[in-house]
Amino acid sequence: MLEIAGKLPIGALIGGEDRLLSQSLLRTNGARFIARQADVVMAEGTITGWREAQGAVVAEAAGPNTGNSRFDAGPPGAMLCESGKNCGFVLPAFAPRVERFTAAVILTSQGEARTLLSVSTGQSNNLIFLSESEGQLVAKDREGAVEVSLPLAQTGRARLAVLGFDGRKLWLSCGGQTVVAEGRVPGMDHPGEFFIGCRSNRAGLVKTLGSSRLHEVMFWPDRALQGSDEPDDRAALGALGRYMRWVW
Repeated sequence: MLEIAGKLPIGALIGGEDRLLSQSLLRTNGARFIARQADVVMAEGTITGWREAQGAVVAEAAGPNTGNSRFDAGPPGAMLCESGKNCGFVLPAFAPRVERFTAAVILTSQGEARTLLSVSTGQSNNLIFLSESEGQLVAKDREGAVEVSLPLAQTGRARLAVLGFDGRKLWLSCGGQTVVAEGRVPGMDHPGEFFIGCRSNRAGLVKTLGSSRLHEVMFWPDRALQGSDEPDDRAALGALGRYMRWVW
């Protein structure tokens, strides 16, 4: 029998990635939305919300999402976004002002998911959003103060995209690559709303709504994980990477 002297680092043994990620999320005040039947909120046959994995909060159907959401039990489970229809959700008033945040999404698409996530304060007609189109993953604000992008290879497999903001810098990570740009985004110093699968509660904006399968969404309302040196933040980012590598 092989015996190893000493302690193995976290993640050296495969099998506990989901548990380690959940623990990291709890330590860092993160929210996790998993596309599974138990967390789909229904009313009269219509999906009206997406419950956070620990039951802490519910992301409500966005204003223009009037019964458009669909759920596929899989496996893997997925919230379905359909091109030209608002199938999104909103987590309102997550912070008194948007100083920093991190958002992550695990998705499958054919390259035209369009809007995946956004953070909006309703001020200065501005917001920060993450989108996918024309072979590019793009994170930017509507006013064009800051923008980062990564090329995407269409593999048909699930991918993880991570967006981070700390008030001065914007990060985007996907497929082992990370890009960062500096820039102050006007209108962010106000109470914020977090949107999943759409940009806002406004009707219209059809060209920003694409097709995708959203398997999981995670949100840290007060941490910029990619730019942090805090041990808990680095551990959360590492746990997320290991979870994607070994589970997906």
